Amino acid sequence: MRGNPQAVWAFLLALAALAVLAGGLAAAHYSGEVGLYQAIPAVPVGFVLAFFSIRMARRARLAHDRSLGRVGGRVLATAARLLGGLALLAAITGALAFGVFAVLTLASR
Repeated sequence: MRGNPQAVWAFLLALAALAVLAGGLAAAHYSGEVGLYQAIPAVPVGFVLAFFSIRMARRARLAHDRSLGRVGGRVLATAARLLGGLALLAAITGALAFGVFAVLTLASR
């Protein structure tokens, strides 16, 4: 059997992390019913998905290197690592933004 399922799962997790973060942002921005406080759970969920995506991408790349390229998935693992890193940076940025928002909200009372 040829294939690297870890690379596929890493890529899917990276896409899911980006989708969760983008969905939380879009819901808070465009929906009249969802506010900023209701979008907060998207950040830790996106962070966890991105973290596991990067971790699985490293394992997939290690499996590729260990098998001397027979299992494949090197390009997909690299793409997953890049997208997971992007999602991780977006989640960290979102957490910092929510932290600053909370401090400013408390300071204005």
